[in-house]
Amino acid sequence: MSTSTLVPPGGFMLAVRGRTLADYVPVFLKWFAFVRHRSENTVRGYGEDLKAFLGFCEQAGLSKPDDVSFRHLEFYLGWLQEDRGIKPRSANRHLHALRTFWKWMVREEITTKNPAADVFMLPTSKTLPDYLTIPEQEQLLAALGVRSNLTGRRDYALVATALFTGLRCSELSHLQLTHVDLEAGILRVVEGKGRKDRELPIIERLERILRPYLSEARPRALTLPAGYILPPRPGRSEYFWTLMRTDPTGKRVRLASTETRDEAERLQAALPASRATATNPYVFVRADMKWLRKHGVQPLGPRTIFMSIRRLCLDVLGRKVHPHMLRHSFASRLRENGADLQDIQEALGHANITTTTMYAHLTTRRQREKLAEYLK
Repeated sequence: MSTSTLVPPGGFMLAVRGRTLADYVPVFLKWFAFVRHRSENTVRGYGEDLKAFLGFCEQAGLSKPDDVSFRHLEFYLGWLQEDRGIKPRSANRHLHALRTFWKWMVREEITTKNPAADVFMLPTSKTLPDYLTIPEQEQLLAALGVRSNLTGRRDYALVATALFTGLRCSELSHLQLTHVDLEAGILRVVEGKGRKDRELPIIERLERILRPYLSEARPRALTLPAGYILPPRPGRSEYFWTLMRTDPTGKRVRLASTETRDEAERLQAALPASRATATNPYVFVRADMKWLRKHGVQPLGPRTIFMSIRRLCLDVLGRKVHPHMLRHSFASRLRENGADLQDIQEALGHANITTTTMYAHLTTRRQREKLAEYLK
């Protein structure tokens, strides 16, 4: 980072002192990322929540920090639930963003009061997490395991990794080859949520799925044809068949232009049969030549993984499945086989064991058998 990008003490506030809430929000987000070193996803989430609050303030005629009282914020939480259909848990997330925002403004001496601190968190129901039963997990894996095309083999490895390691969509996207040691049986999550690292075992069953994917299917997905032919385009003053190739960075390069397709095919046949792209460090990649030619080396994005898992589960199980349910399924399998909450917390990478207590109410097989004995 160059010295020109560094912000001196007070530099965040010099240009906006005494202005409106809408002026302070982008300054707060810049501080949140620069000083607190929060991740891009976290900063984006806070930005979306504060954007919703600014929309409410505009309708209510609230522009300055001191215009807002705790009653306004309580009404805002009710408005989120009634008008936008947001559940109490999500409304509490908005309140947490507002508390952090106001704490920053008090700290920067923009205001002397923090109305968000006087607002109570909304009560939330303690529901059991949704997860796939073990028969459903086996049905899903069996259906994906017979798919032989490159995308199918990648999806099989992707879903198996999610089910047997509990990785989040973002962690699956950022998983790199150097993080997977099949010989040692260790998978390392580097800078997961909260910038925390953790290690997970690669069980023998997952190793049998990942090894052929990494050694056969994945390299094939990253191998581009040495050249491809584009036909003449109507509207041009000259009509040529064009032989193209894509370099390792994804840039398209013209190799030759010919008057006939036969000539273009003759030149194409003289090229090497195939050519690997530049090194791609990611485990899960696109198996799409058009995308690879246009965008080059990139990981399979979190949203693509999210949508792929939803589609695959709907196709196989016939019902909508939130991708996070695969993470819950991993935790429920651990709990079913007797893992204690601390082990599950470490495996999932939860910062606080309170988050993990959602799995405390899942009864294990031994507990069910014991309860059944009492009921005889």
